[in-house]
Amino acid sequence: MNTTDDLMEKLRQEVPDERALNEYLEKVSEYGDVSSETFSEYYRRLISEKGITSGDVERKTGLEHSFCNKMINGKTRVTRNNMLALALAAGLELDEVEKCLKLTGNGALYPKDSRDAVIIYAINRGLSLADANKLLYSKNMELLGIGDKGTGTLSPNL
Repeated sequence: MNTTDDLMEKLRQEVPDERALNEYLEKVSEYGDVSSETFSEYYRRLISEKGITSGDVERKTGLEHSFCNKMINGKTRVTRNNMLALALAAGLELDEVEKCLKLTGNGALYPKDSRDAVIIYAINRGLSLADANKLLYSKNMELLGIGDKGTGTLSPNL
């Protein structure tokens, strides 16, 4: 199985011209062409690969069942806070989170932003959503996926 890094290296080293590019593109379906993949398809594939169910995600986010299902199934817009809550609940890696943010039309995590730096730290260390929110709360920063439909309001009841 080729990893994304393997494929990147292949493109860098083994595709010197357009003919080689065309050959690569013919094979891309073998590698799992995801260029037309929606957020819902990508996220559901990721959680399936990690052995996580949408019910697990719901429990970990604390978001209402129907609202969480609508986000996961592409039936409603996913805000940046809720996307990050879904990502932490699923234990996604930073590159997977960045792709989810892009697919949902939300801004990338920005390391010069204090709150984003805390979130990046939490993702890189595999913190749970609850632990990430405790860290955000300790720094008096907006929480992820908390409140009415995940508005991220501060709550001392962590």
